Amino acid sequence: MKVVLDALCMDEKEKAHRYLKEKLGLPDYCGSNLDALYDCLTEKEEMEIEVENREQAQDYFLRIWQVLLDASGENEGLQLIG
Repeated sequence: MKVVLDALCMDEKEKAHRYLKEKLGLPDYCGSNLDALYDCLTEKEEMEIEVENREQAQDYFLRIWQVLLDASGENEGLQLIG
């Protein structure tokens, strides 16, 4: 499964976690914090995530990007593009 994320939609915490839950199909029990995001991403089976507008993003997205990198390093089924 391939998912395309827009980094500009993840600049504020609450907005970012709503967006990620919707786009990544995260379970309802996934909390709105970075630790919960990491846990849910490491449980995903096959997923390819492409991130657009990463160079223009700031603020909270930079923390999310690190979680995406860490989770992809832990979960072989999770691949990042962009």
